[in-house]
Amino acid sequence: MKPRVLAIGIAIFLFGLSAAVPAGAAEARPWLCRDKPVFSSDHAMRFEAARQDGRWLLLLMTFDAMGGHDGFTIVESQDLSSTVPNRGGQLPAGRYFAVAQYLQGGEWICPGYAQKSPIYKPNQVASICYDEESAGCAVKLIVSPVPSGAGASSNPSTGH
Repeated sequence: MKPRVLAIGIAIFLFGLSAAVPAGAAEARPWLCRDKPVFSSDHAMRFEAARQDGRWLLLLMTFDAMGGHDGFTIVESQDLSSTVPNRGGQLPAGRYFAVAQYLQGGEWICPGYAQKSPIYKPNQVASICYDEESAGCAVKLIVSPVPSGAGASSNPSTGH
């Protein structure tokens, strides 16, 4: 391979990495968070996350003792930035661990509060609130079953 072609390839790769993480922000590491609420379903699910304030990142993970970081593998990441406070998508049937981290001083911080609420609605799989320090709801994650026949083959908000 010619040195110029290799240099261009490396530059494109590095640019792609820099675009994936906000300027000056460290990589999010949700597997290190102590509280990782879990939800599961034998059927496809859809999720919606709404942010009240601040810069948050929603990360959904699966667990396999042989894979990922400490066994956790990120399968979905949603940036809940100030321009897009509400995000969502679809997930195939399975068991997921959900973490929302907030940006502070260039670092993604685990929330001090992550609580799964009791389900009172028959059309919900999970309702989870996250907040920086106390029992609040700066980010709310709602997980619902996908209506029969709708499938979970694509994620309309991210193209996955």
